[in-house]
Amino acid sequence: MIHNKESIPCIIGSTIGMLGSLIFILVYSFIKEIRDSSRKFIFTLAICDFLFAFSTILPGPSNYKLCQFQAFMIAFTFATSCSLIFLTSLVFYLKICHGKNFDESKSFFVFGVIIIIVICLNNSIIFTHFGKVEPGNSHWCWTTKPKFEALIYCIAWVGLLGTLILYSIMFIKLKRNLNPNISKTFHYKMFALGWIYLFTEIWASIKRGRQLFDPKVQDNLFLDVTQALFAPMLGLWDSVFFVFGDRIVRRLLKMRFKKRTYEEIKFNILKSPNIVEFSDDDDDIN
Repeated sequence: MIHNKESIPCIIGSTIGMLGSLIFILVYSFIKEIRDSSRKFIFTLAICDFLFAFSTILPGPSNYKLCQFQAFMIAFTFATSCSLIFLTSLVFYLKICHGKNFDESKSFFVFGVIIIIVICLNNSIIFTHFGKVEPGNSHWCWTTKPKFEALIYCIAWVGLLGTLILYSIMFIKLKRNLNPNISKTFHYKMFALGWIYLFTEIWASIKRGRQLFDPKVQDNLFLDVTQALFAPMLGLWDSVFFVFGDRIVRRLLKMRFKKRTYEEIKFNILKSPNIVEFSDDDDDIN
């Protein structure tokens, strides 16, 4: 990796992204109680996000073959991750807005994953082979030809914008038809997810857009740092929203400590023949 102003933010962002994905993968793999149908879809996304974050910290610029491999991996996992985000949001949309069961969506999801992998793999191979990949002055290897870069960014932005639209629709629908079985925080999570995914990846697009419209434009320190920091952090949201959210922490604590409610404790006490129940009106006990 080239040691420049982008290297440290890239390492920080990539490490956070990998840890976020890894936490979800490990929790999902070892805690059977949270392996519900919805998180099966997130598991596939977490694996892809982990590979994307890992590929951004490979020392690609130091070796030609590794440089080609790094560019291919970043292009493939980035496009695939954004597409899987959209596919996952579509599954949630069908569940919330159309009452489709998660189990009924499995075949649809698998078919979607296959289509996404085929398209992204094909575009990434073309991108790497014909895109004149080289280190340049960046912290990772990338193409120097914009038309091949468009193969990846078009897929990514269709996925991210589609995700934002679907989560916004879900948020509006949930606000209009409040369901007592769905927590209030879930409504806001549906709205926040799309915007957070968009915020995470928008900096790279702004930076590249400036360079495409004006090839002589000078580097912008803010955009360089934000791209390097936020781009690999997609995996962070896998854990933030789908592990530490939805009361998963409480479930893990219950598994270990067998937490009992006040009513259960009171019921067990009153079952004892030596205990006399006093009412709330008995203020004085002699």
